[in-house]
Amino acid sequence: MGRRLLRDKFSSSCRASEEGRGTMKKIMLCGVTAVWLLIAGTGCQSAALLPPEGSEAPSAGKRAQADRAYGDLLVADDHRVFSVDSKAQRAQEVLHTEQPISSVCYTKDHAVVTVFEPDNPNGFRGLYVHDNNKDGYDQVATPAMAPRLSYVNGDLAFLASAEVTPQPDGDYTKVGIYQLKQRQWVKEWMMPGGVEDVRGSGNTVWIVTSNNASTSSNVSKLDLATGQWDKLIQQPRRYPLDEAEVDTNGELYLMISQRHKNEWSNKIFRFNPQQNPYELTGNFVSNTRPYSFAIRALNGKMLIARHDATGSNPELEKPLSLLDLKSRKQVHLAWDHQPVALERTESEFVALAEDGALAFIGTEATEKPDRTVVIEGLEAGRWISVKR
Repeated sequence: MGRRLLRDKFSSSCRASEEGRGTMKKIMLCGVTAVWLLIAGTGCQSAALLPPEGSEAPSAGKRAQADRAYGDLLVADDHRVFSVDSKAQRAQEVLHTEQPISSVCYTKDHAVVTVFEPDNPNGFRGLYVHDNNKDGYDQVATPAMAPRLSYVNGDLAFLASAEVTPQPDGDYTKVGIYQLKQRQWVKEWMMPGGVEDVRGSGNTVWIVTSNNASTSSNVSKLDLATGQWDKLIQQPRRYPLDEAEVDTNGELYLMISQRHKNEWSNKIFRFNPQQNPYELTGNFVSNTRPYSFAIRALNGKMLIARHDATGSNPELEKPLSLLDLKSRKQVHLAWDHQPVALERTESEFVALAEDGALAFIGTEATEKPDRTVVIEGLEAGRWISVKR
């Protein structure tokens, strides 16, 4: 089973889960207790993020009215986006969309939220764009693309479609570079296979594609400024790659998540640009013991969100793992929530749970997250983006 199918299956279960709502009740109780303890001066590490008094949730439209003061990260469920100030421990709902959200990007210049409805090809598909010098979000239609993955740097956004187009030599995916300031396409083209993951740093974008009938799963490197791109792995290798991650030192890591074939399942590899031809098995870093769903790297450490996509082990007591990429030692972290998305700041990791809880994890964590918070009103976390 491919990672895209695993994500879709897992995301659907998150939306429909009655257990998630039950868990949320416990989280809200914990949050209230935590706030009381903070007031009492006990130094509790967990706190509830509450919206400002008198605030109203904005509605969808060409320009949804939003609060001027944006926080340091954006968190979203299927239809609502919250601006979170993690230092002041405040949250504000800034956008409500009619179509399901497919990705969120947040920079000092722009916030971009992509949406499309898989079951309604005639419904709105496109972007909600917030510019740093304006209030609210502009609605930008992309009728020729159902944007699923995105990356933003400066005024340029890379977008990858959720839909594949059959061609004689296999399936292809439409991708493109969009100029956010001018609200126009710079370049559009087709890439072989489906796009499984997008990761970026500055103007460099790494794109993970899946196998199709004639080409192999690969990692491509794109220059966002010029639009030039090349595959990094020679053909053919048939590696079932799922996700890429770039550490703060520039090293690229590749993950294969849960598969039917155990020899490929749940493994981390390092990409070696000096090795030609590149051999995945010769650059093995670690198993993810025993499941992997998402990865983020920071200063030589990697946070792994663990999830058994088969449903055999839905409640893991330690759903987060911290991997030392040099020593390859791995420790599991206890957290009473199921992580669905990971991010990083300049100094720590951030995990978002399916019930909307947040965990902040330092690179030296050994037993549990350094602190946890709950966003009031967010009951089904899906997406998170730290302001860059």
